[in-house]
Amino acid sequence: MNRIKRFYHCPELNDIHTMRDCLYRSKKVYADKVAIRQYESTTIESAISFRGLSDNVEALGTKLLSMGLKGKHIALLGEASIEWITAYLAVMDGVGVAIPIDKELTEETMVKQLNFGDAEVICISAKLLKRLKGILDGCPRIQTVIILREALATLDLVPEWYHMSKLMEEGRRALRLGDDSYVKAEIDPYAMAQIIFTSGTTGANKGVMISHENIWTCGRGARQLVHYLDTDLSVLPVNHTYELTCNIISGLYEGTTLCINDDLKHVLQSINHFKPQMTCMVPMMLDLLVRRTKKTIEENGLSKHVAYSVWFSNTLRKIGIDRRRYFFKPLLEKFGGNLEKIICGGAPLATETEEFLDAVGVTVLNGYGITECAPLVAVNGDNFRERGSVGQVLPSCQVRIYDPDENGNGEIQVKGGNVMLGYYKAPEDTAAVFTEDGWFKTGDIGHLDKQNFLFLCGRTKNLIILSNGKNVFPEEVEEHLVHAVPYIEETVVFADDDNVGIYAICYLNPEFCKENGLETEEQQYERVIADVQNYNKKAESFKRINNVYISMTPFEKTTTHKIKRFAVERKGQHV
Repeated sequence: MNRIKRFYHCPELNDIHTMRDCLYRSKKVYADKVAIRQYESTTIESAISFRGLSDNVEALGTKLLSMGLKGKHIALLGEASIEWITAYLAVMDGVGVAIPIDKELTEETMVKQLNFGDAEVICISAKLLKRLKGILDGCPRIQTVIILREALATLDLVPEWYHMSKLMEEGRRALRLGDDSYVKAEIDPYAMAQIIFTSGTTGANKGVMISHENIWTCGRGARQLVHYLDTDLSVLPVNHTYELTCNIISGLYEGTTLCINDDLKHVLQSINHFKPQMTCMVPMMLDLLVRRTKKTIEENGLSKHVAYSVWFSNTLRKIGIDRRRYFFKPLLEKFGGNLEKIICGGAPLATETEEFLDAVGVTVLNGYGITECAPLVAVNGDNFRERGSVGQVLPSCQVRIYDPDENGNGEIQVKGGNVMLGYYKAPEDTAAVFTEDGWFKTGDIGHLDKQNFLFLCGRTKNLIILSNGKNVFPEEVEEHLVHAVPYIEETVVFADDDNVGIYAICYLNPEFCKENGLETEEQQYERVIADVQNYNKKAESFKRINNVYISMTPFEKTTTHKIKRFAVERKGQHV
């Protein structure tokens, strides 16, 4: 396949080096088109155009500079919103360093991150004001508080707090009077522009230093592989690079209308309200949507009908006739009716999930990234993809496989403009993740094929080396186990203290347990151990599960729904 078919030709991307470049282009090209929509209540939503967003960013940035905040580290704490995105862009585009903070963290962890990141200003959502006193008590360096969304009553109580809407009014006034300090502020695309704290699935958080160049290396590479559609649903936490770079920032460049979901519990409701054409999700969300859909199909006695329709549709596709959107229209209406494309990353994607969605007309583009790479490294493209892989390496970066084994699997190492500047205030940690010749060590294991598609096996930190010398990637065993025993909702595989055998701790689907009378841990264990034995018969001897432990509660997860393996393994080892 030639290069033209593999990659979109986007010469205008060469002129984008900072977020300001992107925002100015969006204002010029898309002007009055709606940039962001969000809920204000269950019946009311608000929206802003690309021109309005750019103007608000300029007004806020102008005012922030007049307050003496040039070069300050400015934290953002709150849910995804027009206001959060406006503040983030204003800080990035000529004021200081943005520090997005996860709103789901404990107050203690927030304080640690704010202090470690040297935050002197905090922009906070009104919904989180009840936590502000404890934060300020633990962060004496923070002297400026800006409230992102309407909470005007609080301003009377605490006069030294600012409200973003009033700051923007004052900024607009200053712009009219000729203050061009912000619009002419120089931006170094290679300097630290934000500090992103890692999600901590395998241990403590680190502050990753990201530049404009890091972000736009990802943006340029992603745009060459994936075309963004007209409407996009935002469901992931706004403080993570996956959502920021791959959804919000890429959508701004593309002129995509971003529709903000207000709560993870309301994803299906938001899909049906906004009727998006695309979204970014993690595999766990997709698995949940597919399970619910299949359950509805089964309950309505349509399993055979859908299976036949899938077979017939796939047969037609082989001869170039695609009628999926017609055949499966009733199913697609459950996803708002317009959903065409889902970009997926952050964890292994079940083959069955991808195949089901593809069969009914929703393209899933699986990708791979890591916070330290801002975050994108590879993604399956619109025109060139390989099922089972995490996509083709971005044209804007390089990947090599270090010390591959007999199957070609080794550590994935990355070099390019997407690789972080380093860990904030941690030179030793930074040095430890770079090779002598400058490649970033991801800690993930995988291989590349001849067409530069990347395939993942697992993480070096999770790799189990058994006493007999066999290597086991727990992620691989977990994927096979969940497919073999589909009512296993979540599982983590780990080794015993002597690395003689492997074990699994499982959380079972609660609906399945209720329907089958599996109410106690003992009942669940008896059922699952029998089915695991059937899995063992087909598995290689060193990948067989020695025993299973039952968790009666879901596993602890990050806010992007990735399982905190270290916490679950610790729980399993102490059962």
